[in-house]
Amino acid sequence: MSLDLPLVRGHVDAAVALRESVAPVALVRAGEADVILVDGAGFVLLDEVEASPSGAPVLRRLSGDEAVRAAEGGTASFIGVAQGRSVVAIEVSRDEAWGRWEHLRAVGWQLDGDDAALALTALALAGWHANYRFCPRCGAPVQLVSGGWAARCEACDRLEYPRQDPAIIVLVEDHDGRVLLAHNALWRPGFVSIIAGYVEAGESPDITVAREVAEEVGVDIETPTYVATQPWPFGRSQMMGYRARTALPRPTPQADGVEIEWARFYSRDELTRALDNGEISAPGRASIAYALLREWYGEELPSGLDGEGRN
Repeated sequence: MSLDLPLVRGHVDAAVALRESVAPVALVRAGEADVILVDGAGFVLLDEVEASPSGAPVLRRLSGDEAVRAAEGGTASFIGVAQGRSVVAIEVSRDEAWGRWEHLRAVGWQLDGDDAALALTALALAGWHANYRFCPRCGAPVQLVSGGWAARCEACDRLEYPRQDPAIIVLVEDHDGRVLLAHNALWRPGFVSIIAGYVEAGESPDITVAREVAEEVGVDIETPTYVATQPWPFGRSQMMGYRARTALPRPTPQADGVEIEWARFYSRDELTRALDNGEISAPGRASIAYALLREWYGEELPSGLDGEGRN
């Protein structure tokens, strides 16, 4: 089984040797790189005039003096090589009048392969840069090196690299083929998704799947089946997607009352009605949660999509 995941990095050459040898700002000043803009909150700058042949949005590429101004005013990272051109991402503030900003959750599924991969990588690095500013060993400030892909402590010389936390996300069906959906206490009213959680120390992902479903909704499952993995920069997660069937034919979910407020099983007809009448809203199309639900449903979900789904 394969899923159509919009946010993957396979379209872009990491060009590790190049990022280790050339400073991103130097590439920009020499006009040898395309420049894209992102911010640390998950937003990307889109072109307000150009679009892909299908009419989908595209990342705006800066050049010339404008690119240099951006590079000198924000953190620059070497993202990789796409279609023979180096790409540098600059982390800037959305307060400046750069143009049309959109969150990757909202537009990631519409971007073509290159743009989606570039935006995903740039935002993953931007999130790490925003949170990793001091050495965990001695507390001194760190300096970005290797084109933004590493941070070196200015005092003890400790070198750190961006990390992704392993997490699982699982589509659970009962023996009638109904899907389990849950509402997290931190989410807006009506928003639902499938069960997800982080892999704990010393734990394998398969064990995490069973533990999370049992802990959050009190349902036992049979052996889970791995489906696909998606990097997810909003929480620096590596989302490992699974499918599983309940151990009992028609169990009744029991929400833990802490993380999960309520959960229930939906047939395809019940989900259609709940989405159409606005009773619930579904994960955004950029997420692996949506991809797993779409594969179960058999086509695009009918409604309830506002692009702000978390997972």
